[in-house]
Amino acid sequence: MSRDAASRLTALIERGEGDLETIAMSRGEGDALAIEVGGELGLRWRIAVVRSVMKDPPDGDAVRELYGELVDRYRDDPDRLVLLKPIGDEIRRLEAAGLLPSVMVARSDRRKKH
Repeated sequence: MSRDAASRLTALIERGEGDLETIAMSRGEGDALAIEVGGELGLRWRIAVVRSVMKDPPDGDAVRELYGELVDRYRDDPDRLVLLKPIGDEIRRLEAAGLLPSVMVARSDRRKKH
């Protein structure tokens, strides 16, 4: 990981957390940087993406799909899963209130087979 990549991702995160609508414009770059940089910054970017899609979902299952991918990615990291739980709770509240589509996303078990 380069410092430049971390700096660029930090800038995208800070801009996106301040204005979720900017996430969509920088999604390709941010996703690539999140993979390269990883760690806490990668998680912050992915959370910002989920929050952005929650604000303006492109389709009925986009929010659940992104959230499910996030949980899958951090499945073996209890500290990060604790950070994700409030997002899942918020998604369920918004679905119950009719503010987000309520869908079931069937996901396969993506854990590594030993």
